[in-house]
Amino acid sequence: MNKVGLKQNGRFYYGWILMIVGFILMSLAYTGSISITSVFVVPVTEAFGIDRGSFLLYQTVLTLTAVVVTAYFGKRMAKGRLKLIVVISALVAAVGYLLFAWAKAVYWFYFGAVLIGVGFTNCTVLPMSIILNNWFGGKVRGTVMGFCFVGSGVGGLVILPILNSVITNSGWRTGYIALACMFGIVAFVSLLFLVKTPQERGFTRMGETAEETKAVEDAAGMNIKEAIKTPMFWLILATATLMVFGSSAILFNSAPFFIECGFSTQKAALVASFNLGMLAVGKIFIGFICDKLGTKFGSILSGAIFGLGFLSLALMPMNPNVFVFGAVICYGIGGGGITVCPPLLVNALFGEKDYGNIVAAMNMATNLGGAIGGTIAGVIYDITGSYVVFWCIAAAMMAVVVVFRVICFKLRKKYTY
Repeated sequence: MNKVGLKQNGRFYYGWILMIVGFILMSLAYTGSISITSVFVVPVTEAFGIDRGSFLLYQTVLTLTAVVVTAYFGKRMAKGRLKLIVVISALVAAVGYLLFAWAKAVYWFYFGAVLIGVGFTNCTVLPMSIILNNWFGGKVRGTVMGFCFVGSGVGGLVILPILNSVITNSGWRTGYIALACMFGIVAFVSLLFLVKTPQERGFTRMGETAEETKAVEDAAGMNIKEAIKTPMFWLILATATLMVFGSSAILFNSAPFFIECGFSTQKAALVASFNLGMLAVGKIFIGFICDKLGTKFGSILSGAIFGLGFLSLALMPMNPNVFVFGAVICYGIGGGGITVCPPLLVNALFGEKDYGNIVAAMNMATNLGGAIGGTIAGVIYDITGSYVVFWCIAAAMMAVVVVFRVICFKLRKKYTY
């Protein structure tokens, strides 16, 4: 169980296929729900004659839906038919994007966002965290999750410029039809390849540490009821919320902000895609660091670098061509920990005993941050005419993330399991 390799007992280890499947799901479903938002902001708001805050409110609806969906499906995925939930949810999200394509008024986006919120939650981080935790132990889990979740960065790098071209040449409604088709692909791939546990294919979990082997045998760790009584549970959830609070603002507003800084529409979309592409580097890097130097070091490093990214954004209006490099690099590396670190933090702080329920709580926290960050950034822009105030607020929040994570690992020493 503790050996890491391409094969186990003479057979190719199916967990590696699941890592690739997760990469595809993140590339299509995560990118299709969150990462592409910025390229629609200008054409949709101009088409309906609405402000950016009103349009981006649909992302608040989407992510609040995700919070509710996570609360309901987290335990059901851990204990029940995960594949069926993923497939149906992908098809539901496809219907949501068809509503976007046929929208006659802005409220159509709010209704469609509820459906997309179901697909976003049940086709990305939540199911893949559960699956990969089942298939891979602590010796390699961080790196595997890094490769899986890097799909959202690579997907953004590839899909964003293509989608921008589709919108430019065929209109934003065609762009939303393309996103509906992407979720159809997610449903098809999930139906063919998802396998929840290694036992279903005659394997055992690969790369377990000695501590994990003992923990599984003894059911060590905390259950969700015990965890919520500890301060480290609420502090670590707060860090997940704050990280995504800032990240969602970049995802939803980066292209308009780069235009504001003097870039052309095409160049702004290209830089926004590079922003997402850097996540490919960041997620692999943070996952590797967590495996080799520990989750504590990797998660704290992620928050610190992410804060530098927001400082770079705040300084961009002074010299866009210089500070854009700091913004892109720090977003990619620091933001790489947003999806990689939470499931690893659950293992590090609370053990294996009730992983599914606690990781679902972490997913709810990240969705809560996404529900408000991008919309608040848009509202601040509507009030001040600039995003700089928000970038400064977000940089301060990343300092809070670093402090809270340091405190959590100090509190962890109080518990023995």
